[in-house]
Amino acid sequence: MSNLFGNKIAAALLASALGFIGINKIASSAMKVDTPASPAYSLAVEETTGHDKPVEQAFPSDLWIASMDVTKGAKVFKKCTSCHNAEDGGKNGTGPALWNIVGRAQGGTSGFSYSTNMTALGGTWGYEELDTFLKKPSAYVPKTKMAFIGLKKEKDRAALIEFLRLRADAPLAPLTQAAPMPGAQEHAQEMPTLETPSEEHAPKAPTEEHAPAEHAPVKDGGH
Repeated sequence: MSNLFGNKIAAALLASALGFIGINKIASSAMKVDTPASPAYSLAVEETTGHDKPVEQAFPSDLWIASMDVTKGAKVFKKCTSCHNAEDGGKNGTGPALWNIVGRAQGGTSGFSYSTNMTALGGTWGYEELDTFLKKPSAYVPKTKMAFIGLKKEKDRAALIEFLRLRADAPLAPLTQAAPMPGAQEHAQEMPTLETPSEEHAPKAPTEEHAPAEHAPVKDGGH
């Protein structure tokens, strides 16, 4: 009896093992996915080089106009007080006096010794000239005596220039809108204009007298 019982147990274990192996093979076959040699479709991805530059708005930008804050400009000017005086009748210091600076000739402060390059500039300190200079003085005037690194933020430059604009005997009118993009005026001139035809040349609607017979109204005989 013991041998027969042992054989039954061994047969049961063997059958279980074979069944487990068979189930694994069936499951593997069911889950196997045939991958095609080439995909059925592909997605085109546009590559970007990273070299595209943002389009800059012509001076002054909307942000520049919105940042013309004299109160903030007075705070920004504190960075300049070690070299400049912006009071009426103020004297030159390490830098020239800045009363009446907006609209004044570049390198035109009497009694101040400018660098050769500054003297050779010519022109006047308009809004755009001041903005460009304050952004990076050494780039605007090579070898300038002004050691200031510049104001990187557009909002700070706009506020400072607005402060300086009012430090004058007769302040210039403030800027109120952005300048048109270069070429915009030429493009506008090239655009054709649509003229409204005059009454003399406008097509006239046919009158009843000259209307074609087939379009004349037909009387219904009183019905």
